[in-house]
Amino acid sequence: TLRRSQRTFLLICLTSSPGGAYLTYSEIMNCPNKLSLLSTLLLLFRSCSTEEFKSGGDESGSGGRLHFLAVGDWGGTDFFPYYTEGQVETADGMAKIAAEKGSEFVLALGDNFYQTGLMDDATAQMRFDETFEKVYHHDDLQMPWHIIGGNHDYCGDIQKQITIATDPSNRWSFPDFNYKITKEFIDETGNNVKLDIIMTDSMHVAGFHCAEHPEELDEEFFAQPPGPLSLVEASTTLSYIESALMKSDADYLVVAGHYPIYSPCSHGNTYELIEKLDPLLKKYGVTAYLSGHEHCQFHYSFDDMDYFLTGAGMGCCYAAKNRDALPEEGDLKYILADDFSYSGSSGVNGGFVSFDVGGDDMKVTIHREDGSSLYETELRPRSDQFKSLTEEAIAVERERELTKQSYVEGKSVQY
Repeated sequence: TLRRSQRTFLLICLTSSPGGAYLTYSEIMNCPNKLSLLSTLLLLFRSCSTEEFKSGGDESGSGGRLHFLAVGDWGGTDFFPYYTEGQVETADGMAKIAAEKGSEFVLALGDNFYQTGLMDDATAQMRFDETFEKVYHHDDLQMPWHIIGGNHDYCGDIQKQITIATDPSNRWSFPDFNYKITKEFIDETGNNVKLDIIMTDSMHVAGFHCAEHPEELDEEFFAQPPGPLSLVEASTTLSYIESALMKSDADYLVVAGHYPIYSPCSHGNTYELIEKLDPLLKKYGVTAYLSGHEHCQFHYSFDDMDYFLTGAGMGCCYAAKNRDALPEEGDLKYILADDFSYSGSSGVNGGFVSFDVGGDDMKVTIHREDGSSLYETELRPRSDQFKSLTEEAIAVERERELTKQSYVEGKSVQY
């Protein structure tokens, strides 16, 4: 837990910088000088985050480590009281672990407001207050919540969720559809450790279904996403992701999205992501892919990649009816699921995941709703061969920028 002086310093840094801790999708894709923007934001953030850990003193006793939480599919209900029993119990468990470990932030992995996101202006604030603010009221959860949208959020007005984040006093952090979080700290041995988290919008890449009438939910509920609604939007999103991955020199590189890439649970694998996103993760040595969407929890390892899913933020569990669709070469190391959807056979009513990052390892724990540990594992830092790609990435970006400028000026210069 940070001292008050540290929290004040961090707040001043984040609110005074143009991009805060984020390298946002729109800033990077639309800025006429991406390199200058990138350098400026990185310098601003590093001065904040390094000071946060160096100046500190670690009152929680975590000793040179960074701890954070992740929860998916937590968005209550669209009728009174606008939350579920499992959601409240999971919020209590998250607060318990946050207090014990000194958690710094939360990743919220989509489906933030069931069933149809935030709608008209007359009800949006009420839903936000009832489903989010009043449920996650604990002192130990008053920290940044980094948000991405899920398919249910897109059935409403997703822009309303982004607009809420424009209030600088709000812990709700949703700067853009795709963005990057960077954290740096000093570990127990005095070495600098860097974590990059790329928050991605799965809807742009794989599309989504919305049921116009309640009876359509049975047919559409576990259907594959239909594919991107806009090929241009999908291409732009994938380009942003690859650029962010290519430039990362972090010791740990996590990519988060709402849809899973591989899943043994009721929705199953997302084939659009297997084809278009998974190869990028492996190409650039991503430490782990983190998702929600399925109301279950698991750890799956395949082809030197680790996939974690936590989608039990408001209830548990879906059935594991798609085990046989996983690649046989992979290893389903752990799964929490019911015999059939919401049968109660697991005895679990919700859950979340926590991450404990240090210089030598990143410990991942899957929790049930009360905070008890169901499964633990450790991941190692990335290989230096992936981190050395950064200089090449900057050179490529510089060449692209020069080419773009030459076209703007009406030249036909070839590079």
